[in-house]
This record gives sequence, C-alpha cells and structure tokens, in this order.
Amino acid sequence: MKRSARKGRARVASASGQALVPAMIFLLVGSIGLYVAFNSFQMTSAKIKLQNTADAAAYSAAVLQARDYNFSAYTNRAMVANQVTAAQLVALKSWIDELDSTYSPTEIDDIVNEGLADHPDKWNTPRNAGKADTAPVRAALDALLPTVERGIGSINRALSNAQVRYHAAVFAAVPNTANVIAQQNQPNTQVTQGYFVSSRNAAQLAAWRSYAGTVAPAGTNGSDDFADVVTDTHTLDGFVKNRDSSRSVAPNFQQLNDTAATICGAGGTITINVTHDGGTQLRNDKAGWESIDASTGHVQISCIGPIEASSGSGGSANGNVSSFMANPPFAAWQDWAGYGGYINFGYQGSSTPGWQVPDSMAEQFRDGPGPSLDAANGGLLPYDEVSGAPFANAAPRITIEVTRNTNTLIQTIGLQGGGRMEIDNNGAGGAMRALSSAHAYLVRPDETSSGSFAGGLVHANEWARADNKTEYPSLFSPYWQATLAPVSESERKAAQSSQMSATPQASKQ
Repeated sequence: MKRSARKGRARVASASGQALVPAMIFLLVGSIGLYVAFNSFQMTSAKIKLQNTADAAAYSAAVLQARDYNFSAYTNRAMVANQVTAAQLVALKSWIDELDSTYSPTEIDDIVNEGLADHPDKWNTPRNAGKADTAPVRAALDALLPTVERGIGSINRALSNAQVRYHAAVFAAVPNTANVIAQQNQPNTQVTQGYFVSSRNAAQLAAWRSYAGTVAPAGTNGSDDFADVVTDTHTLDGFVKNRDSSRSVAPNFQQLNDTAATICGAGGTITINVTHDGGTQLRNDKAGWESIDASTGHVQISCIGPIEASSGSGGSANGNVSSFMANPPFAAWQDWAGYGGYINFGYQGSSTPGWQVPDSMAEQFRDGPGPSLDAANGGLLPYDEVSGAPFANAAPRITIEVTRNTNTLIQTIGLQGGGRMEIDNNGAGGAMRALSSAHAYLVRPDETSSGSFAGGLVHANEWARADNKTEYPSLFSPYWQATLAPVSESERKAAQSSQMSATPQASKQ
C-alpha cells in the first residue's frame, strides 16, 4: 500500500522548530549565568578597588606622619645650628671684654710703673696703642652682640613653637586628608564616619601621641638628647670650647724685656709675658651658655723671682643667668663644670673643676657674667623628640577604614535586578569596608658589614655612617619615610564586629 507523499511532507513540517525550546532554555540559563557572573565580577572589582583606596588613604596618612617627624628633625637641626651661633656670640662678648680689659690698667701696670722696670714706656706705649685699637671694636660689639643674640633666640623660639603647632596640625589633618584621598580614588567612598574618634582607634591614637613629645631641657639636670648634640665635640668649634693662647705678640704687645737696675742693681732684668685662657660651656641645667676669658701676666724679675698677676678678664652669658654660681654667693666645684664634660671654661691646667684655676679666672667667676645677652630665649628651648630610646625602626601604625555603600556598586539602572532576580551583594549593613595600615619608619643600619640586618643597600658605603654604627629613630634625622604595614588580627576582628551591626552611610557625592 502506497503512502501519500503529501502526508509525509506534513510530518516533516510538523517536526521543524522542535529545537527552539531547548535553545530558548539554554539561552535563558546562559543569560542568568551571565548576569550572575557580571554581578560577581562587579563585586570582585569593587572589593579590589576599595582595598586599593584604603591603601592609598592609609599611605597618605603615613606620609603626613613622616613629614611631621622630618619637620621636627629639620627644625631641631636648625635650632642646634642656632645654639652654636648663640654660644659663639657669648664667647665673642667675653673675649672682646677680656681683650679690652687686658689693655686697661691692671696689676701688671702697677708692677711696671712702680719702678721695677727701668723703661716703663716699653710696656705702656704698646698698651695704650692696643687700647685705642680695641676700644671702638668693643663699643661696636657691645651694641651689636645683644641684638644679634636676641634675634637668634627669637628664631629658636619660633622654631620651637612651630614644632608644637605643626604636630597638632598634622594630627588634625590626617582624618580629612585620608577622606579626600579616598574620594579622589573612588567618588562613592569615604573614611568610615566616626572611625578616628571611636574606641577601636583609641589605642592607636594614644600610641601615636606618646611616640614623640616635647622636651623642655632648661632648668633640669641630667642627660638630654639636644644637649648631647649641641655640645658634641664635632658640633662646637674650637673658639667656643677653648681659647687659650699667648697675648704676647711680637715685637712688643703684651710683653716686656727690660733692665731692672733700679731695684736689682746692675745687670738686673725684668721680663713679662701674658697668657690667655678662656672657653664657653653650657650650664649643667641647660639654662644658658656661660663664658669666661682671663689673662695672666707672668713676671720674672732677676733679683726677686717669678710673679703672677691678673692681666684682665671678661665674662658673659645668655639665658636667665646672673651668676656663674648655682646658689650665689656660695660657690661649689659643680659650678665650674658644664654639660657634656666641659670644665673650667677651657682652662687646660687642671682636670678638676674649680681646682688650681688662674686667679684672674677665679676673680671673673666671682664677679659674674654681667648682663645676659638674651634673658628671654637663651639656653636650650623646648624641642620635639622620640620618647624613650626606641630600637625598632617603625613609628606607631595608622589604620584607616574606608566604606562604600553597596547600592552604588552598579550604576546602570536595571542591572541590580529585582524580586527573585535580585542578587545579594553580601554587604553587611548595606556597605562594603576595607582596612589598611601604614606608618613612618627610619632605618640607617651598618650596611658595610656582612651581618647587616636590613639587607644590602645600593651604594652601601655612602649610606652607612662613618662610624659604622646603626642609627635608630630620632627626631634629629630627617630621613623618615612612609610604608604600608600589615593590619593586625585584632583590628580585623573589631572591624568585622563593627560592620555586622552597622547601618548604611549616606553616600557622599
């Protein structure tokens, strides 16, 4: 029996289109998968960007921290240099007063002019010429030195105050700076509201505040970092530390070689040579610089023997200092000892403070330094320094938490989904958060030895100290830098606990 060709063609026609159903199902499943993948990619990308934003904000805070410490280091160094200048001015005032005094009538003149020398004009004429030369110089310096000294003191006071204000400004600027950096990286991101004043951040803020502080050395005894630096033998110049010299200058100034026939008879002689001792030292209480200069006339008369007599002296000081004695009028050997191991105002003839010093120096010590060159700002002023003796190379960490509301992750309308098609972004409290920590650090190890703990550095010989010692953090070294640091586990747990109970923040535009 033959089948109809028309009926066969009808069955073929009815079978066409049967693949459309599975194709549509596959397309639907694929679309849903693509939608889920797109949402997942958006979340992953957002998390990466948010962490990068947190890193940028934390690093910017650490940069401010490093700049704060570097500012203190530069200003400390400037104050050290100014203190050296102040010491030089005190020394110059004492020295010129002593020089002028040497050319004024002294005990030596009495010896010469009382008939011991046959030709006293050999002594008097050069002395009068020296007086004429030094008097106008002293007058000019007497007018100039106090003004310059007060100017130096005012600059140091301004630098000291600037440290305190800059540190406070940096502390206040960190939250706003971190927030600005966060928004510049991602417009819909900001530092978590209230984070910097929250209990979570209290310990870090306390550590940062206590890491460095202001030290006021004047009026205190004991060791001090600033005083150690400013009195170092490589810091002070030779004129400040020790001015011993011979006042006898050829052919005839401050010296005499004459006959003494009047007192000694025929063949009698008299010779005079003048030596000078002097120096400047920082008081042990760091309240000011003190200086004494004194000259001694060494007289040799053939029929009498050697005689020593005062030949002039001078003294000066700055700070709230009116006497070389700590408890005038009672003198103690400690009054002859300055900070940093300096004693006897540069006199090298005795290793014991106040013992066997020249009479002319002792007389000036009793007379005092005269009016202070700078009573208001003399001595060591307050300065910033790292607290204690830290051996770690890192300052306290600064941790930043940034937040982005999850409803800002997808900007295209309709892609968020709705109803059963809405995909949860898993943002606790409707927000995503990220943590990052950073801190300032300073390290200058001995990079020339094989046992260096910081690893080899490029050009190690140029980096290392001349004494090959490891330099630990201080606010006298302006080499602080910033780096990211690991976030502690306790901070992560605190952040998770806080996020679970958080409510969405209003997005800042």
